[in-house]
Amino acid sequence: MTKQTAVSIIGEFVAERQYSDLSDLAITRARQVTLDFIGTMLGGYQSELGALAADYAAQIQPGDDATIIGDGRRSTVEGAAWANAVMGKHLGMDDSHRTAGHVASQLVPVALTLGEQLGLSGEQTIIALAVGYDVMDLVHSAVDSWQRERGLDHKSQAGTLGSAATAAKAMSLSAEKTTNALALAMDMACGTEQYVWDAGSCDTKDLLAGYGARNGIYAAKLADFGFRGPPGALDGEYGYFHAFGPGYDAAFLDALDGEALARTGFKPHAGCRHVHSCVDATLELLKSGSPNLDAITSIEVDTYLEAITPEFRVNYHPQAVGQAGFSLPVTVSVILTRGAWFREDIETYDEPEQRRLRQLVKVGLDEKIQAGHPLTNGCEVRIATADGSLYRGRVEYAKGEPENMLTDIEFEEKFRYLVGDMLPDVQISHLLNRCGQLEDLADVSELVQLTIPQRVAALK
Repeated sequence: MTKQTAVSIIGEFVAERQYSDLSDLAITRARQVTLDFIGTMLGGYQSELGALAADYAAQIQPGDDATIIGDGRRSTVEGAAWANAVMGKHLGMDDSHRTAGHVASQLVPVALTLGEQLGLSGEQTIIALAVGYDVMDLVHSAVDSWQRERGLDHKSQAGTLGSAATAAKAMSLSAEKTTNALALAMDMACGTEQYVWDAGSCDTKDLLAGYGARNGIYAAKLADFGFRGPPGALDGEYGYFHAFGPGYDAAFLDALDGEALARTGFKPHAGCRHVHSCVDATLELLKSGSPNLDAITSIEVDTYLEAITPEFRVNYHPQAVGQAGFSLPVTVSVILTRGAWFREDIETYDEPEQRRLRQLVKVGLDEKIQAGHPLTNGCEVRIATADGSLYRGRVEYAKGEPENMLTDIEFEEKFRYLVGDMLPDVQISHLLNRCGQLEDLADVSELVQLTIPQRVAALK
């Protein structure tokens, strides 16, 4: 490729970006993202779907290139990355970037599997993650509204391109090969969000993260072997922005500032990120005193447009826990009765008290919050009771956003909750410590080995 095109400009950026270019905040977020997603992988591994993904990778894609997280069995790099992404996405507690969506489920499995195979250092892993965030944020931000209207899924769309960037950087590909990896990945972009309508009847939500991780590695390997992708992969007449977006606008490249990772957020709760500000506002309301549930006469939830549309986000009659996790009426009713929004709490969505309370919920648009979206993603909850009492809770940012970040203690509490009793405390402590010093690791395969039970004897 000789002519400068959008994909070659991005490819050159990815290839030339160095660890020393990163801000301190981006490096901090890399440590947190790595710890957080290792936790979600270990939590997901303990689920039925997580075990199925691990079995598939070990049995159908046997190899000796990379380890399946929490399992110990080996697979190809693509197979392990796919399984690790699926299990890490399953619980819905992975990171949530305000303009790039859920990013870690595509990138962390790529960085860790290739890191294990190639013996990457912590610094090499961090820069590979950072450029993946940059590319995914750049691409997804430009097509988000268009794709949302048409039901395309960002994890296996922009996620495939972000994954290719991370893989290319991990493999130290040249600018030309990185450009080809991104161009080849464009034709592997796939996936729809039909799963939100068929939640509970399919596994696609989680498999799509696996597709993004696997396809990015595949594209980078093809490019490294000598295969070429179209120079107009992004800006051509039939390139990505024409096929999967509203058309190409060269101004989108201005957003490539190298700080996308520094802007990521985290999910302290389960379920869809768009219900989390409702969770937080309801918890804020409860701080001033819990209303008598039997005396509640009305519940009003006002938030931003994307959190209340389409109609599955205001679903009063979910048929499965997967549907319940997207519903604002369910969210309020569960928080009022349970005080938390983890998987086991959402699973109580159809108990009689929750069913009664959610029928009292009225959902509306908060114009002030909407005006600031996506930079703000707040919510206000108001509850009235029969004796005339009024309760109000409001947040401008969901917990875990850059302006309302989790503390180190909260990151650790979430990690320990996800891991449960799968690993002994000494192993959990080592993982916490190593992730906290990620940039100092000589070989990130140490992190992978620490996820496997029965490795206590090897710890120093």
